[in-house]
Amino acid sequence: MSTFLASGPNLGRGGIGAWLAGLSTRGKALVLAAEVVVMLVLWQLVVGVLGWINPVFFPPPSAIWQGFLELWSSGVLATNALVSLKAWLTGFAIAVAIGIPLGLLMGTSLPVDRVVGPIAWTIYATPTIAYQPLAKAWFGFGIGPVIFLVAISAVFPILLNVAAGMRTTNPSVVRAGAVFGASRFQLYRSVYLPSTVPFLFAGLRQAVVLATIGMVVAELTGSAQGMGAVIIRAANTYQTDQAFAAIALVVVWSVGMTQVVTLVERWVAPWTRKGSR
Repeated sequence: MSTFLASGPNLGRGGIGAWLAGLSTRGKALVLAAEVVVMLVLWQLVVGVLGWINPVFFPPPSAIWQGFLELWSSGVLATNALVSLKAWLTGFAIAVAIGIPLGLLMGTSLPVDRVVGPIAWTIYATPTIAYQPLAKAWFGFGIGPVIFLVAISAVFPILLNVAAGMRTTNPSVVRAGAVFGASRFQLYRSVYLPSTVPFLFAGLRQAVVLATIGMVVAELTGSAQGMGAVIIRAANTYQTDQAFAAIALVVVWSVGMTQVVTLVERWVAPWTRKGSR
């Protein structure tokens, strides 16, 4: 707290943006927490106290919390969250296992890039929901289509970012390694991979968000279990407090996993965060 108070608010030069940029990590967390609290208080006031918005369609935070407790006490939350967690982790693991090696090949092999690149960009540009009917036809009902949509949503941000990172590797460093007798494997390990790490983690952060979207899309349109199924059932029965509670949990999961990726990046590759606060 003392660090936060000592840093400002001095808005004389650069304005509030400069002041926020100069805050410590704890100070930024306090500012974010204050913003969330203010938003929730205003939301509760407008909907729950003043009644300016019909709470059936847009419930206040207190009602959403009550909906969360109802989902938890009934066991619906635990059962469906575990199904979604299993599908998400499996699909994301498949995307990582495919995206990283194929991205490495695309970034260093022009023939592979010319063959795979146009296909990858075409599939990536197609909305995820367009694959849902095909996923059902290919994998039937159950968790299979969800895993497929999670994987196909996550694989391309990883693949394309890794390929871009490989292509931006300094060619003079590659030539120097070759001159000193480095094998292709040694060049990958000591030259290409370190320069590609920032792109890899940028792709992983994008993949986390898109994988979550793919999971919810798959579960909203035909799945009997999962958080998406909870959302659609609650919305169809006008239990919007439970629907908002389920949506909030999905958002927390997506944001939380993005932060996990960032923490892993700071641990395995601290040089990529140099200069950030």
